[in-house]
Amino acid sequence: MTIGQALKSLRLHAGMTQIEMAAGIVTESFYSKVERGVHAIDANVLIQILAKHHFDVTNFFEQISNQQSTEPYFNLAGDITYAQNNKDLATLDKIKQKIEVRRGYAPAMVQIWA
Repeated sequence: MTIGQALKSLRLHAGMTQIEMAAGIVTESFYSKVERGVHAIDANVLIQILAKHHFDVTNFFEQISNQQSTEPYFNLAGDITYAQNNKDLATLDKIKQKIEVRRGYAPAMVQIWA
């Protein structure tokens, strides 16, 4: 996965437009070309964009370097960000349940600890 593809995936998971993602850090035109692989992006600028939207920079780079092992968590991080941005508590509760299932907690155990 390229940086542009990863940015686009993250942006779409967050429900953002290219203009919102560019956040005045770069022009929408430049950002669009980065997503399409026409332009490269400076690491500092990339980190500024990710930080502006509270995206996990480490997870982003892990996704690019090792897509296989981090993909489920990368998607989960995007889903969390999207739900937070939309104040969607129901979706956040569903995500919490997915995390608990991945950790091996049975639903009955989750209810006891809740």
